[in-house]
Amino acid sequence: MKRLIPFLVLLPVLLGCGRQESARPPGAVYQDISHPRVWKVVPFSQAESLGLVTGDLVIAYDGKPVSTNDEIRNAQAMALGSREPIPVVLLRRNQEVVVGARPGPLGVMPVSARHPSSLALALQDAMTQFGMFTDYDWLAALTGESFTFTARADVCRAWWPGGKARVYLDEVARAAGLKLERVRGTDDPAAATDAIRGELLRGRVVLVEGGWPDYRRDFWGIARRFDQESGRVYGLTMDASAEQPLVGPVQGAWVVSRAGDWVEPEKLVRQVLVQALELAQVRSGEGWLSGIEAWDQLIVSLESIPFCPVCGELGSQDCLDRLVWATVAHKESANRFLEWMRLALPDQAPVIDDLIAGNSAIIGKLEGLARSGTKLGRLADQQKIARLFGDVQLIEAEQVGRYEELIGAL
Repeated sequence: MKRLIPFLVLLPVLLGCGRQESARPPGAVYQDISHPRVWKVVPFSQAESLGLVTGDLVIAYDGKPVSTNDEIRNAQAMALGSREPIPVVLLRRNQEVVVGARPGPLGVMPVSARHPSSLALALQDAMTQFGMFTDYDWLAALTGESFTFTARADVCRAWWPGGKARVYLDEVARAAGLKLERVRGTDDPAAATDAIRGELLRGRVVLVEGGWPDYRRDFWGIARRFDQESGRVYGLTMDASAEQPLVGPVQGAWVVSRAGDWVEPEKLVRQVLVQALELAQVRSGEGWLSGIEAWDQLIVSLESIPFCPVCGELGSQDCLDRLVWATVAHKESANRFLEWMRLALPDQAPVIDDLIAGNSAIIGKLEGLARSGTKLGRLADQQKIARLFGDVQLIEAEQVGRYEELIGAL
């Protein structure tokens, strides 16, 4: 007989200190992950040769204190051309360590890259404003961002894995105890700023899709304030430690309010699995492919140079690297959710363990690609990468069968 650990018993055990006891200001979640702390050391980088490790926090670069990823990027730009070793001060286990770096990037993935699910991060920030319990991995699972791969031919390859997460927006809100109301006027890009401004003046929490500057233009974020002088709305979004203006076009905005609490774990698990199964087998809409078809699109993209036509030949390698690490982050996030699922559903542990093993195998292959040093630019090398992605696609297909098995058991 199926056994389910009661939600109210399980939640404090699993999440204890993760529960939010008081409301936090808008943008707090984004600022939490903006610090230049190391999540992954890139193979063959100077960070690896200097001995940087996961958890290191960069606190100074070339004599300048740094506290955000933006600040370290600015400090690195100022130090370009230096002929002397650049002192970099790290905080490691509460002790300062100084290394001498060359000009240019250190070659690390910061902790912000561990959270590439754009919608999940925005929802997490909104929920903290109400003092609700929130968990990034749960939200990334519910939005489908950590359980499927998405692609769209005309979008920069670097931002494919996060995909088009709006498909299940209403369902995610209900599962997390939220209510979403579309802001009137945001269907008209010219009127969007005024519409969002009006909601901010009413003290509302506003979730925004798109309209951010440069490569962040399609990200989700949180509106924070209206600046009277510039006439612009400012807020926080993924991969930004400082406020960003909404420069348009805004794809949508929603007023977020609290409507209850999280659904029971069995319903939560089933919703995640059903959505993951659907996204693995069907188009996600608006030109996006998801699941197996998305991996086909990725493999096809490696049959030509440049790999990313949006960024061109010079930028394609960075696009591939970001795509690989974002996919690793999503698989790790999915596994953290699955580990919680295993505690909630102990009778289903064998199938859940197989799902975790499948994701771990994908992570191993992608990290192996990074370690192999294989680069874009030659079709022979790109075909080698395509074969590896083909292996990942086969594992993803096996995962679909496990989703079906677990849904049947529930």
